[in-house]
Amino acid sequence: MDRDPEVDRDPEGGREPEVLSGGLANAGAVVRHGDTVERPAPPHAALLHAHLRALREQGLDGVPVPLGVSVSGQRERLSYVPGEVAVSPYPDRVWADHALRSVGALLRRMHDAAAGVPFDRTAGWPADLADPEGATAPGVVICHNDACLENVVFRGGRAAALIDFDLAAPGRPVWDVAMAARYWVPMRGRAGLDPALRLRVLADGYGLGRADRAVLPRVIEQATAACRVFVERRVARGDAAYTAAYERSGRAAWDRHQSWLADHRPALTAALLAD
Repeated sequence: MDRDPEVDRDPEGGREPEVLSGGLANAGAVVRHGDTVERPAPPHAALLHAHLRALREQGLDGVPVPLGVSVSGQRERLSYVPGEVAVSPYPDRVWADHALRSVGALLRRMHDAAAGVPFDRTAGWPADLADPEGATAPGVVICHNDACLENVVFRGGRAAALIDFDLAAPGRPVWDVAMAARYWVPMRGRAGLDPALRLRVLADGYGLGRADRAVLPRVIEQATAACRVFVERRVARGDAAYTAAYERSGRAAWDRHQSWLADHRPALTAALLAD
């Protein structure tokens, strides 16, 4: 791990750093020093930090404050966002309808703030999970693209902040809703949960318009295909964490999931459009 004294310094005066658990990409590499978090910096850190500052200038306090990048450019510092983040095995509370509705509302607040931030669509945003229509569609904003359970901070049982914007890129807001639905509805299936009903709850929390509701199930299929390519590329290059996760699910599981989405598109659409 590349360390840099300028980034590594503990503002709390020598307190033992806390390794933060989370997703696959940066497992074991994110540490908390009091009110700051040190983590691997994405290649486009300068671009991303400017965007986070702009979101906060638009009144969105539910994102981290960028605090700097190491001299080497390998590590970054951000403000620590207090609250609770769900990690696997996920607690039952994260599947409550009010929690799901609040995730939709938080995503809407982020998109509303992002709508007021100018950006260059060709400025070097990562393409990994980006909306394939992000370069040409109207109404594009900088989407989070990875609002999974590990990247949403809760306070008082409701979603309050988003973290880990490494995969953020230009896209249609409905693309970001589709990405979030994959994790929170969840579209991959969970015993005892009704996907059609929960997709409606997420859309209601977001305040999704009728035109976007009509296309959301199809966009979820597109987002799922993009996520599959994302995982398989990392497996092909030998990423151990993604390889282990892929071996647990496997190609056949992805095939079944994509078939399920296509087969249930009419029912999901009907639930979204019902009065």
